[in-house]
Amino acid sequence: MDEKIQKTVEEAVTSHLQSLSQPPPANISPCSAHLKSSCASTEAPARQVDDVGLRFPVDDVTAPLTSCELHISEGDGTVKVDTGVVSPIDPTKTPRIYSIPIPAGYACVSVDRVVRGRESVPLDIEGGDGEKTLGEVEKTFICWRKRYIIILGVPPP
Repeated sequence: MDEKIQKTVEEAVTSHLQSLSQPPPANISPCSAHLKSSCASTEAPARQVDDVGLRFPVDDVTAPLTSCELHISEGDGTVKVDTGVVSPIDPTKTPRIYSIPIPAGYACVSVDRVVRGRESVPLDIEGGDGEKTLGEVEKTFICWRKRYIIILGVPPP
């Protein structure tokens, strides 16, 4: 069973990374739900697969089971789709989920309470048992893009 989960997650990660064709939104401020990007008129790289080199509030989490919100891009900003928890990332080890390395730009989060009406939000990376939507992974761990993880109780940068 573990080999099947590992193979499924590996295939999902590989498939997702190959299918990315749009760069992520430039707005990374955790409390700027409706602010427009100041980079709107600049040209982004043709293909930005991850956020290597960028630092996000989730990178500074030091306490296990820190409360967070998961957001998605919508319109000119972001909207909350879930509340959950995240634990510190050990910089001395390769972060993993289900024995598979977590791609750069992502963190492992627990999906606790999906916002009503947001259950059908598609996952960037399938869950451990092939789940494809946020509603299917409630009460489990998934990979979520760091730029869309809002740490609660942390003032904006």
